[in-house]
Amino acid sequence: MSMGDRNAEMRSAIVMDWTDSHYYRNAEGWLDTFWAPRSPFLPLFRQLDLTRVIELACGHGRHAAQILDQAGEITLIDFEPRNIAACRERFAGRDKLRFIVNAGHDLPGCEDGGTSALFSYDAMVHFELLDVIAYIREAHRVLRPGGRALLHVSNNRQNPGGFYHQNTHWRNFGSLDVFLHVADRIGFERLDSRTLDWSGAKELDGLMLLERRA
Repeated sequence: MSMGDRNAEMRSAIVMDWTDSHYYRNAEGWLDTFWAPRSPFLPLFRQLDLTRVIELACGHGRHAAQILDQAGEITLIDFEPRNIAACRERFAGRDKLRFIVNAGHDLPGCEDGGTSALFSYDAMVHFELLDVIAYIREAHRVLRPGGRALLHVSNNRQNPGGFYHQNTHWRNFGSLDVFLHVADRIGFERLDSRTLDWSGAKELDGLMLLERRA
């Protein structure tokens, strides 16, 4: 089995865990982590230009609902067609939104240099490391010079080669330092980065604010 085939197998296994509508209903009650005044996410999010913004791995749209009155055009992207269908229903009649089903590692239908900001919360922490790297590259492609990406990633360095079910809070193998290194080499400037404790697990997650270099 090739590396690509193995990564695709893991990706397909992961997505099966995130099709349950009960999870998304429950997640509507966890928004303070990201949007409360004392959230570590909010000061960084406020540094994004929301003129044309992409939310990657949007689920049922709980984060997009927080920015409807602030943003210009919003593009919601998810690997799971049922999630995009739920978003279409949730935001029916809102003409500022676009909806895209992707392949789990790309940003199809998004033009080169046409986006002012991209963000992803509480999703990439579960992704395969190769897919996170692919998304960093795709974010660089679609962002305009000076555009910014705010990415919530795994900083779990345990169990390389294992399956994410075996790890604390289902965090996939990842490293904030590795993702920052990749971002630099691709053409991003690091504006901010930090590790985050999660439900008692110290420095399990990472958060990085990147700006595409001119």
